[in-house]
This record gives sequence, structure tokens and C-alpha cells, in this order.
Amino acid sequence: MGSLDAEMLSSLLLLPDGMAIEAVYPTQTHLTVQVTCMYKSACCPLCQHSSERIHGRYSRTVADMPCGGRRVTLALTVRKFVCRTPDCPRQIFTERLPALVQSYARMTNRLREALEALGFTTCAEAAECLAPKLGMAVTAPTLLRYMRVVSLALPQKVRILGIDDWAWKKGQTYGTILVDLELHRPIELLPDREASTVAAWLRGHPEVEIVSRDRGGEYAAAARKGAPQAQQVADRFHLVKNLRETLKDLMERKQSCLPEAEEHASDAIPDRAQGRARGIKYLEVKPETEQGKRYRIMSAYPRQSAQDMTSAALRTQVRRDKRSARYEAVRTLHQQGFGIREIARRLKICRATVRRFVSADTFPEKSKLPQRRSLLDPYRPYILTRWQEGCWNSVQLYDELKARGYPASAPLLRRFLAELRKKQREAGDPTMLPLDATGTTVEVPAGLPPQPDITARMSATRASWLFVSQAGKLDEKQTQHVEQIRAAHPDLESAYQLSQEFVMMLAERRAADLESWLTQAEHSGLPEFKKMVKGIRQDYAAVKAAFSSMWSNGQVEAQVNCLKLQKRIVFGRANFDLLRLRVLHRA
Repeated sequence: MGSLDAEMLSSLLLLPDGMAIEAVYPTQTHLTVQVTCMYKSACCPLCQHSSERIHGRYSRTVADMPCGGRRVTLALTVRKFVCRTPDCPRQIFTERLPALVQSYARMTNRLREALEALGFTTCAEAAECLAPKLGMAVTAPTLLRYMRVVSLALPQKVRILGIDDWAWKKGQTYGTILVDLELHRPIELLPDREASTVAAWLRGHPEVEIVSRDRGGEYAAAARKGAPQAQQVADRFHLVKNLRETLKDLMERKQSCLPEAEEHASDAIPDRAQGRARGIKYLEVKPETEQGKRYRIMSAYPRQSAQDMTSAALRTQVRRDKRSARYEAVRTLHQQGFGIREIARRLKICRATVRRFVSADTFPEKSKLPQRRSLLDPYRPYILTRWQEGCWNSVQLYDELKARGYPASAPLLRRFLAELRKKQREAGDPTMLPLDATGTTVEVPAGLPPQPDITARMSATRASWLFVSQAGKLDEKQTQHVEQIRAAHPDLESAYQLSQEFVMMLAERRAADLESWLTQAEHSGLPEFKKMVKGIRQDYAAVKAAFSSMWSNGQVEAQVNCLKLQKRIVFGRANFDLLRLRVLHRA
């Protein structure tokens, strides 16, 4: 082969200076290139002294980047030199070629970098299948080994930091991702979301000026401990999310006020299935006096004031009402001849729930612990008799029981009477309520209208979205729904005004109006907004900064989505060290 041809091939294969091509042996699928080194001397790897005395030669075969769709193999003729340093323990050494291939490696540096890029872009298993089509060959374990030894550059100084968690195993194990919001790239992955772990990382970066985070308390505590000099900024998306959750709780409490949705409605579904409250009649019973003592007139029904209930009790009652409405809807549709699949499609619930409701003769309450014997048990028949006679005052009943030797306390009696009032409300008429001797079973008469004209109610989730959306972006139908909800109850009108004002303040960065909004929400009389205001007060500085700062966690959420994609690509082969390399190497 002439010198001109060898020079052209060297330029095509991009060989380092000092290396020459002696011969080329092409085949249909393979290309073998005979390469020799032209250096006059080499340095000893131990003493670093140069030597020109050649001891011998040997052949070394390494794989190189493909050329024209064919695999390329470099047949290197490598020389051995004699070290002239008297006190050097290595007398004979092999010349190194770091610009082309590492010691003991079976492929060139550029081929290894290409395979690593292929592995980080796809995954080891996919790269093993794809590499032969690109003129390369590698096994998945070898590629994983190459990827794990890739060195990452230390993160540069970060001024604006975004923090968020990511699910290693959803609902159980979480990690933390740290993003440079100025460069729009992740700079570190932490194995957990503990405040101590994040605080330790922040202590090593005292240059951080702003920390953008969600509303979680762990990251707030970590920022206070690890970066006290940094200003914390609450994420605007999570603030709107908190507002929607508040509105959803309110809408569930006011379910009967939501408009009827024009979609897949069925005939003859009871009122409770669409959230309509049945009218409640209260009986007036004249008091009975004993020995000149006067007792206050009481009702057989419990007081229905949601504000007097605790948050947990209110949520429990709302969930039970929704389950009961679904049960009645399923039973009615089943009586009309609809199949389980059709009922599930119309009511948008799973078929297992439909089967359970169809097979149940009565509404399946959630299981409770078995009742223990009580000091009130011997006196239950007398209480039930007096209750049916119209004596509903707990103080009067307590005095009568004490005269008959009742040894227990008044709160125990009041709890029992509270259960009676609930059953009384379900029955609708105390004079028609058949109570048994134990007071544990009450049969409620079922009087369903034959064919009421109904449609499905709008969900609380949909209604809360309408309340936080800008009025100019809603279509005519959505605008009509908003007007119907606002006109249904004064509390919903107040909630709409508060929600729109909060969203506009956040969009227009009006931090000065936050305090007045909080005061207005506190005095609105809505327990859900009072709870939201309490949470904002506990994180006031970060929330107020969100109304004025240009930084937010939107970029961090995007990086979390990219991380989820990386987890899915690797088909479960993503231990933390490998996943961290993939995320940071991609950045």
C-alpha cells in the first residue's frame, strides 16, 4: 500500500499522530486495519524516564468505531522497551497509547464513549440489541460496568436552587432531586428526602441565595438548617393546588348545590345519588316536668352544623354520604335491569364495587370493632321507651336514670343519645321509628320515588377547577356552570371571590395584597379557608416570596418527569448509583 493511501486512511480513521497504517484487510462485514507505532521512544510508567531501547514487539487487537456499516478492528503492533533507570523495579515495559486505547482495554476510547452514550440514552439491554445494527458489539453486563465507572464533574456553584422529591417506590420510598434553576439542569440526586440529608448537602454550598421548594415541611426545615442565609420561595403550582384542595372540601360539603352535569344520566336514580338533601321535619314536644324542675325543649334530630364538627368527622361524614349515594344509585339501576358493566360505566366506578353493592341487602357500612359491654346496657330498654314517648332531653333522662340507680356518667348517656338522633334523622319521623330493646338495630323505612327526573351531579373536583380557572378562558357552558354554583349558596359565592382574588394576586405578583386576603379569608366563615389560612401563616415568608419572586419549581417538576422516563427506560435495572449517573450524565 502506497504512502498516499496510508495517509488518506489515517485521516479517515482519525488515528493519533505517530501511528501509521501498514495494511488493510476488508471483507463484506469486517474491516481489519494493521497499525504500527512510529514513536522513537516511550516513557516508563513507573519512573517516567524515556527509553529508546526496544526489547521486542507483540500484536494487540482492539475494536474501533464502525466504518461504512462494517465493524473495524485495529491490529496494533506494540513495542516493548527496556528501562535504563538502574533503581527502577520494572526493567521491561510496554509503550502506552492513551490517546487511542487504555491499558488492557479491548476497544478504543472513542468506541467506549459511543457505547456509553448509547447506554445512557437507552439502556443496557436495548443497547445490546441496537449496537450490532450500528456496527458495534457489546453485552449488557459489560455496558453496565462501563457506565458505572464514568466520572461526573463536581457541581459548579449554584445560586438559585430548586428542591423536590421523586418516588423511588410510590407511597413508600422517596428521594430528592436538586436542580440549578438558572442552568435548567439537575446537579445532584439524594437517596432520601430526610431533612438531615438535604441540610448536609446545603451546608456544603453556602453560595445558595434562593431555595425554591414545595409546601412540605421537611424541605423547609432543611433549608432553615442548611442554608439559613437563603430566601425560601414556595412553589406557585402547589399554592394553587392547596387552593383547589380547599375548594374541593367545600364543594363536597355543599354537594347538593352543584349543578347537574349533562352526561350519561340515568332515570330513576334517588335524590341522594345526585347530592340532593331531603327535607327534614322537626317535631315539637312539650316538656315534661318532675318535682317542679323545668327542662329545655330538645329535638329528636342532631344539629347539622358542619362548622361545629371536627375536620376528621366532617370528612368521614362526607365520604359516607358519597358511598351511600353510590349504593342507592347502583341498586336502582340494577332494579331497572342494567348489567354490572353498564352500571360501572354510567356511574364511573369499578365493577367490583358494583358487585359488592348489588349483593348487599343493605348499605355496607365499614367494619367496626365489636362493642364491649357497657354500664348503660341494663338501662337501654327504659331509655328507648322514654325516647318513643317524646323525652329527648339528655339532662332529664340522666336525672331519671340516676333515680333508678344508674352508676355511669352523663357523657356516656349523651353519646348513646347522639347515635339515636342519627338514626332518627335517617328515619325521618320519630313516631314511626321501631327501636328494638338493645338499641343496636333500627330499620329505616325505604320510600324511593318510582321514576324521579334526575341527572348526575358535577363532581367536586371539576367544580374546584372551574373556580380557580380564569373567567376569560372558560367556554359558554363552563361559564354557565360557574354562575349556577355561585348562585346556589352564599358560601360558594364567597369562595369564588376569594379563589379568583388569590389566583389573580399570584399571577400579577401582588405580594402586598396577601395580608388583606388572609384577613378576609379568616373572617369569611368558611372552615376550609380558615384551615388554608392557618397553613399559610405557618409558612408565611416563603408564601409571600412566591407572590413576588420570578423563581418557581416548574423546572424541577419537568426534571422529575425526565427522571421517571429514565426509570422506565432501564426496565428496573436502576439502582441508585446507576440512576444518579443516568440523570446527571444526561444533564
